[in-house]
Amino acid sequence: MAKLDITTLTRAADELLERVENPHRRRILENYRRHALLQVTGRWEQIFVPEMTVEHPVCYLNINRASATLDGPDEVAAFYRTLADSGTNVMVLQDEQLAVADWGLATEATFNTYARGHVIPDGDPEGYYLVRQRIAMHWPYDGRGRLLGGHVYEHADLTEMRRITEPDFITVADARARLDPLIRPLPG
Repeated sequence: MAKLDITTLTRAADELLERVENPHRRRILENYRRHALLQVTGRWEQIFVPEMTVEHPVCYLNINRASATLDGPDEVAAFYRTLADSGTNVMVLQDEQLAVADWGLATEATFNTYARGHVIPDGDPEGYYLVRQRIAMHWPYDGRGRLLGGHVYEHADLTEMRRITEPDFITVADARARLDPLIRPLPG
């Protein structure tokens, strides 16, 4: 399998930004875009600045055959910290369908997450893996275009894990090298 192009991470948001003129909806899309880039480059703490996320976000997760409610900044931040600490924050989205409205956004995509074998059930601890998941999300935003939380749903029957070679594996350092130039400030 060839290495996926991580710079396509924000393709759907970028394409929608070319067509959306409403300033509030543009702010939501820019926030979503920046959120993705910060998460994948391991800068998840910057997602929780007051310009991007409300003081008390709530997330509802149904992923990896488990359901959880993350209530408040400590629980939501702990989730992002766990992704970064486990090395499972690097992902490439494919076939993303994205819609934006005044209330927030909805998206569905195939998430390709890079993970080492020590975090994969029954994985070879020295191995390199690509976990493919079909995930639908809707994220509500407030009137200032700040994230209120999220609803994340995985279609678990479509999840697959592939062992890949080390040259096809994307590390956080690889992600930063390719994505840092794409990070931009939020509009005022």
